[in-house]
Amino acid sequence: MTRRRLGGRLLAVALGLALALAASEIALRVVAGRPGAADGSLGVSDPVLHHRYRPNGRKPIRGVEYATNSLGLRDREYARAKPAGVFRIVMLGDSFTEGYTLALEDTVAKRVERALGSGACAGRYEVINAGTGSYSPILEYLLLKHVALALHPDLVVLNFDMTDVHDDWIRTRIARLDADGRVVAVPSRPLQEAAMLMPPLALPSWAGVLRPLERAANHAAVYQVIRKSSLGARWLGPVKLTPERLEQLGLVGDIRYDILAITRDGESPALEQAWATTKRYIADVGALARGAGAAFALVVYPHAHQVSADESPEGRRKFGIGPGLYASDRPFQILEELGRRAGFPVIDLGPIFRARARTDAPLFRRTDIHHTPAGAKVFAEGVLAGLHEHWLVPGCATGDYPLVKATK
Repeated sequence: MTRRRLGGRLLAVALGLALALAASEIALRVVAGRPGAADGSLGVSDPVLHHRYRPNGRKPIRGVEYATNSLGLRDREYARAKPAGVFRIVMLGDSFTEGYTLALEDTVAKRVERALGSGACAGRYEVINAGTGSYSPILEYLLLKHVALALHPDLVVLNFDMTDVHDDWIRTRIARLDADGRVVAVPSRPLQEAAMLMPPLALPSWAGVLRPLERAANHAAVYQVIRKSSLGARWLGPVKLTPERLEQLGLVGDIRYDILAITRDGESPALEQAWATTKRYIADVGALARGAGAAFALVVYPHAHQVSADESPEGRRKFGIGPGLYASDRPFQILEELGRRAGFPVIDLGPIFRARARTDAPLFRRTDIHHTPAGAKVFAEGVLAGLHEHWLVPGCATGDYPLVKATK
């Protein structure tokens, strides 16, 4: 075979591979960008809210029947016009509030609703579960603005999760903001989000010049599929960031990759900036609620590793946290200070969880980070105590709740 013929064949092979890769890239991008839930799943992408539950949906999730109302909230149907004499609370949050793996009646919102209506308080109360899995303050602001305010709440409660600062960091980079920097929409951009979350390769120091090429490759759908495959894990390193992997890559405390970095008691300019972004979103939620005539309160609850040295051993590993008790109160203090400056009450559930872990454990599931029914019960009792302490619910007398520390 002549050299010219060999070169022609090699060129043809290279062009074929390039065309195949281009076709694969286009196909994967089309699939990734496809809206809705054609497969019948309960969660759908949304051009404003990033993702949400399909209205009037029903589907078993981890053995629990999920049903959504006409607003796409995991709760029963509510009249848009609030009935006379009813005090209505909207509870915002993520999967802990939504009640992942819990029956609806075991969720925090429904437990608080039953307690308020049990006769201890003189009135009629509705507590609406507006929790949605993987939400954070940037999305909770949009949900309140575009969905929940239609229910005319008297009180809006935002349950802050320790993953919220990380989630806000990611979503701010795909959000549309107005001239004042306030969020307008967070479209679903799975490829861009995956690229931001792709852990760096463990390259030697002399190979640093390859980092720009690596960052560019992270945005390719084909490369993402390869990185997430077993072959990619073997040759390029696993994408899953265990405690050991975070340590190996030097990413402990990096808000981009370390989902629970704010619980480690570290400080950095990047972390401080991320906190500032989330604090603004929380303040915006409060301002939006008050502008609509509702009161506002922030609830801050701990994760398993902040409560006990051994709760949720497998769950915490999935989020990059090793064994032991992470006792820093820094996240709680940061948010209490925000409440003092912005003029809203902050209910700290750290003390009640730590106290009840000694008697009511397990409060968290062993294999994931979410609450057991006992944990949701403690959560609800702490919220109820905080609402009473701040006189946020009419018809209820305040009491002495020493386990709930709240901002005055």
